[in-house]
Amino acid sequence: MNIISVNKFFWQKGGSEAVFFGEKSLLESKGHTVVPFSMTDEKNLPSEYNQYFVSNVDYATAGGAAKLTSAMNIIYSFEAKSKMKQLLKVFTPDVAHFHIFQHQISPSVFGPLKKKKVPLVLTLHDLKPICPTYKMYSNDKVCEACKGRKFYNCFAKKCTKGSRFKSLINTVEMYLHYFLGYYQNVDRYIAVSQFYRDKMIEFGFSPEQVVCIPNYIDATQFERPYDDQGYGVFFGRLSYEKGLDHLLNAAALAPDIPLYIAGTGPSEQALKQAAKDRGLSNVKFLGFVSGDELLDLISKASFTVVPSIWYENCPMSVLESLALQTPVIGAEIGGIPELVNHEKDGYTYQAENDQALAESMRQMMLDSTRRQRMGEAGRKKIVKDFNETTHYQRLIDLYQEII
Repeated sequence: MNIISVNKFFWQKGGSEAVFFGEKSLLESKGHTVVPFSMTDEKNLPSEYNQYFVSNVDYATAGGAAKLTSAMNIIYSFEAKSKMKQLLKVFTPDVAHFHIFQHQISPSVFGPLKKKKVPLVLTLHDLKPICPTYKMYSNDKVCEACKGRKFYNCFAKKCTKGSRFKSLINTVEMYLHYFLGYYQNVDRYIAVSQFYRDKMIEFGFSPEQVVCIPNYIDATQFERPYDDQGYGVFFGRLSYEKGLDHLLNAAALAPDIPLYIAGTGPSEQALKQAAKDRGLSNVKFLGFVSGDELLDLISKASFTVVPSIWYENCPMSVLESLALQTPVIGAEIGGIPELVNHEKDGYTYQAENDQALAESMRQMMLDSTRRQRMGEAGRKKIVKDFNETTHYQRLIDLYQEII
């Protein structure tokens, strides 16, 4: 089978890219041909198709005339459409699978593909088809104001980084894309959590159009000897919606529990200052950690914590933790409760409830034997339900259904 796989980043930027590259490798290992369509970047991995990649644009830093041009490209990228047309002259796909592509690539590439009768699949790493800012999170809280295609609320509430101009662009983008039928014409959406599938249906998509295929993980790449060293860890992007201010509050309520925070992001300095001002000596910021160093950090932890306060999908951080036999404490929001079985392979607690989070941390540290039992149960679940064989079959069945 010939597949075009679309993701605007062709380097390991985050969880979405882990899924993108993982599926690409998985499909290629089964004999399929996967051609990437992406954005140029000096960090990109090598590809013989990079001449078809679109120009690298950082819309966050654009100014002056470039700001207006950038706004137009977000809504409709003529360059991306042209590049896709060129690619289709040298490669004939059976299906096109989209991951993160909005703004730099845009749905303008749907047209050339549909003209060639290529079915479209879109993995929902976020909720962009129903939320202009993709997170359903605005002004420091979960937001569903755009339900019923009331996208004007994005502009009214300045949802995009507090900017009236950027919010206007995202509002116009959504209305135009719906008017042109882009999101309606995607043949299948892959929701990586049942929560995301339910939310898409609630917002007007047909049940037949949205299927649930969770992320997967190759457990053989996450094998470490059990070595519980008595600390908790958060790893990931340091941004407000990740709930890290609540994690600091919980750390203050449980000062005897060492807590490591690995990662970088826009909230990093504010979080460090808050921890310093409050004298949280049990909290240590490690900065960016990756590779074997990160795996060792997770595998030696007594637990990992996912304190998110927005609609998480199917966090790879949870799958990776469980694969490493490390129990997870996760907020009851989005797709997190689908992955963490309370009191079996971790604990769940009411999102934004600092006392409940602190109590979960204390309970986790009380009994090392129970923690080990939870870790073993978590890895068994990953091996059984989130393996690459099952994921591959689900994916191929979906492709064959729409071809």
